[in-house]
Amino acid sequence: MSSPTRKRCAEREELELDFISSLPDCVLSSILSLLPIKDAVRTSVLSSRWRHLWKATPLRLDDTYLRPENPDRDDGPWGHWTRQAVSSIFASHHGPIITLCLSRFDESAFQPEMYLFVESAVQRGSIRQLTLFSKSSVLFSTYYLPLSLLNCDSLHQLSLYGCHFPQPLPPSIFPNLKELRLRGVPLPNDLLRILLSECRSLETLHVFFCSLDPVINISSPRLRKLVFKLLDFKELIIKDAPNLESLMFHFDRYTAKNVKVLYAPKLQLLGFIDAEFQALQLGRTFFDRQTTPSTKVAETPCRIKMLSSVKTLAIAKEHYLGKTIPDLLRCFPCLENLYIMKYYGKGVRYYSDKDIWDDQCYFSFLDHLKSVTIKGFSSDESDVEMLRYLILHGKVLKKVTLLCSIYMSQKLVENIRRQVCIEERASSDLELVFCLEMENVDHFSPWNELIER
Repeated sequence: MSSPTRKRCAEREELELDFISSLPDCVLSSILSLLPIKDAVRTSVLSSRWRHLWKATPLRLDDTYLRPENPDRDDGPWGHWTRQAVSSIFASHHGPIITLCLSRFDESAFQPEMYLFVESAVQRGSIRQLTLFSKSSVLFSTYYLPLSLLNCDSLHQLSLYGCHFPQPLPPSIFPNLKELRLRGVPLPNDLLRILLSECRSLETLHVFFCSLDPVINISSPRLRKLVFKLLDFKELIIKDAPNLESLMFHFDRYTAKNVKVLYAPKLQLLGFIDAEFQALQLGRTFFDRQTTPSTKVAETPCRIKMLSSVKTLAIAKEHYLGKTIPDLLRCFPCLENLYIMKYYGKGVRYYSDKDIWDDQCYFSFLDHLKSVTIKGFSSDESDVEMLRYLILHGKVLKKVTLLCSIYMSQKLVENIRRQVCIEERASSDLELVFCLEMENVDHFSPWNELIER
C-alpha cells in the first residue's frame, strides 16, 4: 500500500473513531446535559474540542451525586468539600441551569451561599426544576425564599423542605409553576389558600408534615392532583376544584377529621377515607358517626357526576370495625379499583360486623369493579364476609390481593378460599392472591407509590 493511501486510511480510521466529536455543538450539549455532572466535567480533558463545551451545556445539578473521590475529605452532610464543589461548578459554568437540587446544606453558615446559588439559577432565566432540602432544622428554620424566586417565569417544579415563604407574599407568584411539593413548611394565616389563588398554573400540590390552619379551604381552577399527609388540622374543604382528578390524604388516625368534597366533578381517585370518620361530605351526601348517610333530593347534575367519576377509592378501617363501608361504597357507582387498609385503634373492640353484608342489596359498582387490595387481611369473620360478598357479586372482578401481616399456611389459604366461595365466583377470570407483607401497618405500598409519585 502506497504512503498516500495509508495516510488516507489512517485519517478515515481516526475520523471513524472520533465520529462523536464531529457532531454539532448543540447535539453534544444535549448529550452532556443528560450525564451526571461529574462525567460531564470530565469530558473537558478529552481534547481542545471538548475543553469548554460542558460550560455552555444546560446544567442539571444535583448535589446528592457529588461525592469526593476520597471519602475522608467529606466532612459532613454539607461539608466544606461539597460546598466548594458546588461553588466551583457555579463559578465555571456559564450556560443555562435546567435543574438544581441543593439537598445537603446543614449549617446556617451556608445560608449566604444558598441565596447566591438560587439567585444565580433564577437570573439565568432557564431554571425549570428546583429542590431545596435539609434534614436539619437549623438552616431552614430561618431561611426565607428570595423574592426573585417567587417571580421566576421559567420554574415549573418546586420542592421545598423546611424553609419559609416571605410574608406578605407579592401579588403574583410562580406564574408558570405546575408542581409544588412542601414538606415541613409553615403555612399559617391562610397562606395555603393564598398560594393556590396566586399560582394560576398549578396542577399538582403535595403538602407533607406542614403546620396549617385548623380549617383548610381549597379552591383552584387548574389543580389536578392534591396530596396531604399527616397534617394537624380539623377540617378539609374542597370547595371549588373543577379539574381535580386525584385527592389523596393520610391523616393521623387518632385525630378526628372532617372532610368535605363539595365540587370536584372530574375526581377519579379518592382516599384514604377513614371508615370511622368524624364527618364526611361528598357532594350533597353527608355522613357522620351518629347518623346514617343522608342525601338531599335537590342534587344538581354536576354533583351527581362527581360521585360517578370516581374510579379508584382507598378506605382505612379499624380492625373488627367497618360498618360504614357498605354505605361508602354505595356512593361510588362506577368504582373500578378498591383499596382497604386495616389498622388497630386505641382499643381493640372484639366484635364482628360480618352480618352487615348479609343484608346488602346489589351495588351498581359491582358491574365495574376490577381489582381489590386489602392491607392487613387477617382472616377474621368481618374480612371473610366482605370478601365473599365481593367475589360472589363482582361480575368483572379480575384480581383480589390480600396483603397478610401473618404467615398463611396452605391449609389456612384453602380454608379461606372455601369460606369466600371462590368456586362460585361471579367472574370466571378472577385471581385470588395471598401475599405476606411485613411493612408497618401505616405503609400501604400500592397507594404510597401514587402519593410519592
